[in-house]
Amino acid sequence: MDWKEKVENFLTNSSEEKLAEFHKRLVDTKHKIYGVRTLALKNFAKALSKENCPVDAIKPNSHEEILIRGFLLSNCKYDDKKTITELKKFLDEIDNWATCDMIVGSLKNLTSEYAFNFFIENLSKPSPFKKRVGIVGLMDYFLCDEKLDVVIENLLKIDDENYYVKMAIAWLLCTLICKNYEYGVFALQKFQDKFVRNKAISKCQDSFRLDKEKKEKLKKLRIS
Repeated sequence: MDWKEKVENFLTNSSEEKLAEFHKRLVDTKHKIYGVRTLALKNFAKALSKENCPVDAIKPNSHEEILIRGFLLSNCKYDDKKTITELKKFLDEIDNWATCDMIVGSLKNLTSEYAFNFFIENLSKPSPFKKRVGIVGLMDYFLCDEKLDVVIENLLKIDDENYYVKMAIAWLLCTLICKNYEYGVFALQKFQDKFVRNKAISKCQDSFRLDKEKKEKLKKLRIS
């Protein structure tokens, strides 16, 4: 059995019609949706990695195949440059928030300058989901003291009204505030976009990582 056949058999046998319909309402994608649970996709990708399945053997013909390819990549013992090189090969197929967030979040310890520059470069791409890949990558791997000024400077340059881009920026700002409150509040005040600022503050109100006093201070920074 070749890799293509193995993947097709897995997707057919693991698909759930009701889950597929649910995902179709939740995820706006051009790709076919089988309706396979995320844990099953991750476990399948892990099993493929133990069989030394090449990342390129998984063709991005469906929502689930793109996720399998991303999860398989996360299981490969590649250095940062190789990981990013492989990610670039199917970056154009990442066309929704769920695929973006799950794949980027699953990659391992991307800490090199090469990875940082890749995520920064994506912020200026026309595609909203390439921008989101950049934002989520910076949030997951580069909210470190030595990178913060550059991250915020580049986020402020983004001129995109796409909902998923703005939500990603708000998510990053909330994460930054929870990790580094003083700097996070300083950075938040640089953002004059009402949706981004207020959504970041709203997300902070839901966080268990901030105490009541800090949350009350943040409420005063809302744009009315």
